Amino acid sequence: MWNTAENFETESAAGLALKNFEARLTDTDFAVELELMEIGRLQFLLRRQMLVEWRGLHMALWRLALEKSFPRDAEAIFAAFASGHQDAYPDKQSAASLSRAGEYWAMLAPAGEADFSPAARHLASFFSGDAGKQRGLSLKLALHIRKTYKNIFDRLL
Repeated sequence: MWNTAENFETESAAGLALKNFEARLTDTDFAVELELMEIGRLQFLLRRQMLVEWRGLHMALWRLALEKSFPRDAEAIFAAFASGHQDAYPDKQSAASLSRAGEYWAMLAPAGEADFSPAARHLASFFSGDAGKQRGLSLKLALHIRKTYKNIFDRLL
């Protein structure tokens, strides 16, 4: 009897985490992230690409939070999210974001929440310029990604 109650609570928590993240992803406009990267409204192509990148990164950060909170069920919860996301948003950009989530997950998984610099360096690599500016942008992005991860983790349930 005890195991049944425990499984029910886990399923409820996982379902709540899934619903919370779906709502968060839908409501996020990524204006702060685009401003941090100094991407203006008239930079249409770069803006579209960065929105794909940031959505994918948010998905990967959520998956990282799932790994910490639901170590046994994280893979299944993320798979359920991915399947539902593909069905709800069959457009090209959403598919690209989901694909990017896997790539960001590969960057984040080895170090976990200890190091967000690989993802930050990747995002900074979209901008050409001197190395000093790229390092500065990479550091700002790494700190912002850490803050975003903490926010996602704190609001997981």
